[in-house]
Amino acid sequence: MFIAPIPAVTVEGIRLDRLVGVLCEIGGVERLADLGTNGPLLASAGTESLFHCLFGRDALRMALDLLDDFPAVARSTLVELASLQGVVLNSRSEEEPGRILHESRVPDDPHALRLAQTDWSFPYYGSVDATPQWVNLLGAYCERCGPDVLDVPLTDRASNSITLRDSLASAVAWIIGRLDSLEAGGFLWVRRANPNGIANQVWEDSYDAYYQADGTLFDASRPFAPVAVQGYAYDALLIGADLLGNEWLRSRARQLRESVLAAFWQADLRTFALALTFERPGDAIAARVVGSDPGHLLATRLLDGDDVSVLRRVLIERLLEADLLSCAGIRTKSTTAARFSPGGYHNGSSWPMDTGVIADGLRRHGAARAATDLEDRILSACREIGAFPEFLRGDLDGVIRVNETVVETFADGQPRRLEQPPQMDQGWTATRVWRILRQRNLVALA
Repeated sequence: MFIAPIPAVTVEGIRLDRLVGVLCEIGGVERLADLGTNGPLLASAGTESLFHCLFGRDALRMALDLLDDFPAVARSTLVELASLQGVVLNSRSEEEPGRILHESRVPDDPHALRLAQTDWSFPYYGSVDATPQWVNLLGAYCERCGPDVLDVPLTDRASNSITLRDSLASAVAWIIGRLDSLEAGGFLWVRRANPNGIANQVWEDSYDAYYQADGTLFDASRPFAPVAVQGYAYDALLIGADLLGNEWLRSRARQLRESVLAAFWQADLRTFALALTFERPGDAIAARVVGSDPGHLLATRLLDGDDVSVLRRVLIERLLEADLLSCAGIRTKSTTAARFSPGGYHNGSSWPMDTGVIADGLRRHGAARAATDLEDRILSACREIGAFPEFLRGDLDGVIRVNETVVETFADGQPRRLEQPPQMDQGWTATRVWRILRQRNLVALA
């Protein structure tokens, strides 16, 4: 296999040799054709990067981006994460039976050694979105390549001989267990089991990513239900119903959808709440903060159907308004949010991954021109920076730039980092750029 650029080595201002180099580095291969042969893709390029290791949600998102061209990446990702799937309860690592990991590092990794002394052990399972997204990747892979992968044998962490079908059943059981617990009224919820673990166990995992409209941070001791993961869980239940032949899962998905539409939609804000918090089971408080996360629902099946056609249109229009739309893509938080900061990790910056998922949702629902515009912004950002950055600033002046320094202050009762430079070659930015170029037939595989 070789890359045949159309018409030149630089396409849409993106240097293909650099893009291919990043993909090969995070895949641990010398040739693009070999992606997947050395396992899942690592989250970030460069051995000096803090994220040059396996992250569950990152690996799953990258595998989905590359599924059409490199199905071996999806297959190896599914198998590797299944082999590391939780089998016991361990509050220090937040392992739970059926749960897909958040992060895995080799024992001599300096970051792993530091964290193991005070915070958590590896593999670390502090992610709520990785498990439904693993199911969703499996569903997408089966749709493309057939269901035979369900019978692939593997050995789990308890040294049991199982198949991917067994892993699927365990993952779905973990999702149902959370939905049906008394913690958060039937939603997929977040609450760390380890007091030193990650508080916000979704892709926006910085300490200040989740708060109420007045800027008050969520209480990390209480459960909360982020909006996007409800969509991921909805799709996962439908896939489980199809692949496991369990119609009850389909009815449980319908129940989740009805609850999300009733509890999350904020008509006056013309979007969904960022999350629901729960002081008591069933007693939900909506976080009325405008951000990008509701856009992820458009890329799931939760917002399919004529019954929500008006709601979809309103949400799409809201996502494309000036307070959310920056020159580099969709801002993680609106400029009207109480904690808006254009260089904040998840409080106003723009992530190509996030913008790309929203573009997928727009195109899914017929807003192709808007989707293309968002993808143009991703390409422009990478072209301007000359790399594939983790995130870009969401400034109001229309200039594409990234943070260049660390900004720290005393906030929320302790020293906090408000801004930091991004990883300059983040995996899921590179895979998204590859996907855009391939969809536009600007790069050929032969």
